[in-house]
Amino acid sequence: MEIEGILRELGLVLAVGLVSVPIARLLHLPLMVVLVVAGVIAGQSVTGLLSIPLGGVGTELVFTLGVALILFHGGLGISLRVISKTAVGLLLLAVPGVMLTAAIVAVAVMPLFGVSFQIALLAGAVLAATDPAILIPLFDSLGLRAKVAQTVVAESAINDPMGAILSLTVAGVVTAGSLDGFGPATDFARSIVIGIVLGAVVGLAIAVLLSSHWSGVLRDSPAATLLALVALVYFSAEAIGGSAYLAAFIAGVIVGNKELLRISHHDHHEQLFEGYVAQTTDIVVLAVFVILGVNLDLGLLLDNLVPGLITMAVFILIARPVTVGLCLIPDRRGRWTRRELVFISWCRETGVVPVAIAGALLSDQVPGAELVSTLVTFAVLVTLLLQATTAGWLAGRLGLLDGATEPR
Repeated sequence: MEIEGILRELGLVLAVGLVSVPIARLLHLPLMVVLVVAGVIAGQSVTGLLSIPLGGVGTELVFTLGVALILFHGGLGISLRVISKTAVGLLLLAVPGVMLTAAIVAVAVMPLFGVSFQIALLAGAVLAATDPAILIPLFDSLGLRAKVAQTVVAESAINDPMGAILSLTVAGVVTAGSLDGFGPATDFARSIVIGIVLGAVVGLAIAVLLSSHWSGVLRDSPAATLLALVALVYFSAEAIGGSAYLAAFIAGVIVGNKELLRISHHDHHEQLFEGYVAQTTDIVVLAVFVILGVNLDLGLLLDNLVPGLITMAVFILIARPVTVGLCLIPDRRGRWTRRELVFISWCRETGVVPVAIAGALLSDQVPGAELVSTLVTFAVLVTLLLQATTAGWLAGRLGLLDGATEPR
């Protein structure tokens, strides 16, 4: 019966998602926005058609393996030649940038909600990560210039584990009331290293097994190879304490840059592989954002409307621009222009990973978890409705689209 229920819910989720596609085209809105709104309408807050708790088996599968596939797809489009020129700024954004964003948000949350600094910092840490599940399909549809698009996508993939680890570290402090020595720093370093190593190994395995060389014994089965190895890297990373999302992203980067390793694929097999990855990602995106909409708590939004919107103003208009400026301006090799800095400051959508972390905090009954959930709900709605809908217009005005001429 449980399997029947999961299949029924999955079918309804995909049906709601598919209906949203032509509506998004008709209204000229980003698909993610329409998917979330459709999820809200289908959820318990409106029609009651869908009830999909974040802790359910189907939801966890979508938010784990599904998001890992989105990250793999994002890594596949990353050129190491492009992002090597912006590596310093990228790492600054992805690591200390997360901490800076969390601290600025915490300073605003404390007086607005009357909570301790630890709980406010917990909220800031959960919000600090940028969501690749939103950015990857958004940038694909915009045709954004490679330097900006690939840097922001890479940042979002790298800062996911950073935001998760920082959030869980602060949650431990809130629960225990003290910081346990160097444990959090050690866990963070181990998570990053394991994620990178596992991702590189699995990415190399995929590239070799699908190659035109004699070792490409699975080149005619790209779909099964991808699913098996991405699932393996995800759950292996989870089991030994690595960053599963980072591992999936690194695997995609390795496959996407296989020519640097002198690994060649037949054009036909490469097209099959890329087509399968793109189609699978499209399906996962539909499911992820409908489920996000189903689980948005509109009651919490209304109860905390004013302080929540003020927090979002600080989050978007102060924390992100300050973080981008302090992290990218010192990166002389990146040669960041003012227009690029403005766009990157505006693009920092919130979605899957913060929602998953907030759900975990709620299930563990961490103090302040309800506040975190409320602010994540605000962030998902505001960043989707405000930033995702205006990203294309802003990129065009700033001359950052492929083929566009920068304004004088």
